[in-house]
Amino acid sequence: MTAALHGRSLVALWLRATDYSLPLCMVFTLARITGDIDLASWPARLTLVAYLIGQWRDQSTLARCLLLVGLSVALGVATLHDTPAPILAAALDRFCFFATFVAALGMLRVAALRSRLIRQAGKALIRQRPTQRYPILAAGTGLFGVIVNIGVLSLFGALIKRSNTLRAAGGHESIRRTRERRMMLAMLRGFALVPLASPLSITVAVILSNMPHLTWLDLAPAALPTAALVFLLGWLFDWLQRPKPTGLALPETEPASLASFGHFILLALAITCSVFAVAALFGLTLPVAVLIACPLSSFVWLALQRQRLGGGTGARRAAGLLARHSRLIFGANRVEIAVLGGSGFLGALITPLIDTEQLSALLIATGLHGPAAAVAAMLVVVAFAQCGLNPIVTATLLLGVLPDPASIGVHPVLLAVALMSAWALAMLSSPFTAVMLILSGLTGRSVYAITWGWNGLFFILTVGVLCIWLFVLSGVLTGHWMIW
Repeated sequence: MTAALHGRSLVALWLRATDYSLPLCMVFTLARITGDIDLASWPARLTLVAYLIGQWRDQSTLARCLLLVGLSVALGVATLHDTPAPILAAALDRFCFFATFVAALGMLRVAALRSRLIRQAGKALIRQRPTQRYPILAAGTGLFGVIVNIGVLSLFGALIKRSNTLRAAGGHESIRRTRERRMMLAMLRGFALVPLASPLSITVAVILSNMPHLTWLDLAPAALPTAALVFLLGWLFDWLQRPKPTGLALPETEPASLASFGHFILLALAITCSVFAVAALFGLTLPVAVLIACPLSSFVWLALQRQRLGGGTGARRAAGLLARHSRLIFGANRVEIAVLGGSGFLGALITPLIDTEQLSALLIATGLHGPAAAVAAMLVVVAFAQCGLNPIVTATLLLGVLPDPASIGVHPVLLAVALMSAWALAMLSSPFTAVMLILSGLTGRSVYAITWGWNGLFFILTVGVLCIWLFVLSGVLTGHWMIW
């Protein structure tokens, strides 16, 4: 009996220790990156492993499979490679970076989901006239996605289910289903803009960490018009697929005021500006600045919320909240950390094993040159996403194979935008993404019904338009075509 109690107490102690493993990993990873403290590498790696072990029981099947594949490849490298230590260390450090990045954004989500402003702004977006609903909901989802990340789908999805009742549709089930489809697609297509439009996205972190000579300011003049193009295509497609007037009497409702959404825009701008300010002040790259600015912004936001409870700055209450609920707060990111971090880990393991010179020569021999090569890279990432391979892996491999895109006549910004576009297309089409799993759960429909039944024609149209757009963008970037 004593041994059993002792065993249970050790398990409880271990679980409690894992509650703080991810925050410790974040601290050690920041120390390694910003302070160039090599001694912090091993504590960061060990605390990350402790976190993954502690969260294993609650992981999704996809996350477990990806982690097991990564572990198998790591064991293969350790066994068969002549010098495995540097490869394994670099891969673990990449995993730590992505885990810290996701956790930093996840802290913003903690503050956002406790915010009255977020709830008010979300309800205002949903309660708009049908003619205004798509652009406002798509743009709002994209903007919310910058702060709340994938949590915006659950937040808005719940609001859609709550507002889109049979009573609101005048008792007509067909109208209710049509509204649900249009609003869910507006939400999906809006969230797919985040890889192209947000400087805080994991996509930008992957691209800039693999192309360190580029900055967000280099990407923005090409990426933002690409996002605008996808947005306008979605709006046009929604308008073309609008239901014909039926003459059915529906309850009249006044559109909600967007004042709260305007306040949220100011908040989102303030957080984004804080990231750029940290980057400029400390001479850091944008992805590294996210690791500092987002947790600080989240803490200040939480403190301001706690301040309303009476007196003081709210900082002590915010710290108490994070300490008491650390397991729930950091555990909520388990799937994203496993999938995104595991993909980065896998990509970092595979890339050094590939003969990049031979592959580059093979690529040149295919005749792919200039914008055609960028289009091919985009299509390869999208194709592998349909098989469940996360874009992090394929993007990392492609950027490893093409250390100098100019060698095949591709402008570096063009290749970066092509991969960012591929990320957006993968969100719109892959049945294996967390985005589709969330939408499937909200609608009760299979992921294939959403990807190819609801969104298939729009996806095919967008692929075609982006292929043409990349050729246009190449001409603009190289100065061959002047469009202004």
